[in-house]
Amino acid sequence: MVNAVLRFGVAVHGIVAFVALPRTLWAQDAILLRLSPRAGDTIHTWLTQQLEVSAATPGGLASPSRSVTTTMAIFSRTIVRSVQAASTTVLTIVDSARVSSTDARAAAQSAATQKALRGQQLVMQLGADGMVEQANDSRGISMPRDAAQAMAAMPAVFPRTPVKVGDQWTREMALPSSGPLGGGGAGHARAVFHLDSIRKGGAVAFVSMKGEIHPDSSSQGMEMSGTISGTMQLDRARGWMTDSRFVVLLKSLLKPSMETGMMPMQFITRVTQRLQTMDKR
Repeated sequence: MVNAVLRFGVAVHGIVAFVALPRTLWAQDAILLRLSPRAGDTIHTWLTQQLEVSAATPGGLASPSRSVTTTMAIFSRTIVRSVQAASTTVLTIVDSARVSSTDARAAAQSAATQKALRGQQLVMQLGADGMVEQANDSRGISMPRDAAQAMAAMPAVFPRTPVKVGDQWTREMALPSSGPLGGGGAGHARAVFHLDSIRKGGAVAFVSMKGEIHPDSSSQGMEMSGTISGTMQLDRARGWMTDSRFVVLLKSLLKPSMETGMMPMQFITRVTQRLQTMDKR
């Protein structure tokens, strides 16, 4: 399941504009944004994603540009097993998955990925800021943190101190080291988050973010740049992110060594993702 998810870049998320309401007492007071659901809660989520990848040689002289679009939809439920002061342990079960691609040659791979996702289970320990602190698959095998963070679709976005409407904070998020987001190398996103507004007496917080993607030092033979932007809705009464939209745009230039005789290749990847809770409260 890990490789299947990373190939489609689940770590990442669109842009929605929110109209700011008049300032109220809640808007002036500092509040804590925290992941803190109740033990025993079951949260049903619907994840949809579109991945567009185009590849061409620089200048487009040697070969025409090629483009492939992959779409994915996953319905899952997250059961809150236990809640501690600084962390929450959850079990996520994939109930259904649909994967399709415009590339006919990828049909078999899409079908295999779809089959592999269904019924998969993941036990995660999440920090109050959304960070995946520990994760095990259905066999009890520990997973790498970047892979688990991608599968959780819950980036570490919350600040460590109380914030007011208009405040901003900066966080760094690792990208998967393989698949379209990693582009064959390793990268990270440095993002600035902004508390746009709070509503319903402070029960719901709206957060937006913008950031840039940079390669890590381990990205040998790869030039990488890109942007990430998105919006999130945090239900503070439920202690969970109930709606998020993210867009990632990544440009990668692969430069093989001269000994290989291969031409440089340029990749442009765009990932659009939305995650919603389906429970109406």
